[in-house]
Amino acid sequence: MNNSLARVTNEIKACWTGLNSETTTRVRDLLVELTKTTEKEEWLDQIVKQKPAAQVLYSDQRHGFILLAHSEKYGTYRVPHDHGAGWVFYAVQSGEMEMNTYKKVTTAKGRTHLVARGKENMKPGDCRVFLPGDIHDTLCVSENFIQFRLTSSDFKEEIKSGRMTRYLYEKTP
Repeated sequence: MNNSLARVTNEIKACWTGLNSETTTRVRDLLVELTKTTEKEEWLDQIVKQKPAAQVLYSDQRHGFILLAHSEKYGTYRVPHDHGAGWVFYAVQSGEMEMNTYKKVTTAKGRTHLVARGKENMKPGDCRVFLPGDIHDTLCVSENFIQFRLTSSDFKEEIKSGRMTRYLYEKTP
């Protein structure tokens, strides 16, 4: 099967040397290329038609990473969270996603809370990388949203094991 999905996954496998600056830059570029795939390719046409919440596109047994396609409905919000010891690339294929990033801060009195760093609207062709410990939320701000996510592992396992944290974010007046 000669298509963009096969080409990109093969190139990611070939260039993967671990989580480092060179690899993240190259993988990010490859995922941006993948977002430019048209619905003429059958695999993407099926995703657009079926709108799966999550569909595994590729799972690498050697390196452990997983490439998924996600479709979300307008207004879907995911509270601030990290990915534990994991990392993730978000690449928007269609639609738009708003992401806010946060930093955990502890006051002199010992109270820990999140501080918002700012929002970014991700549009088709945009790709963001979140490294271990990075905190962000997501809000789907359009119809027909599809993204590709390359993750370091199955995050369901991260959640079960308690390594992935979801935060309660209190906005200050």
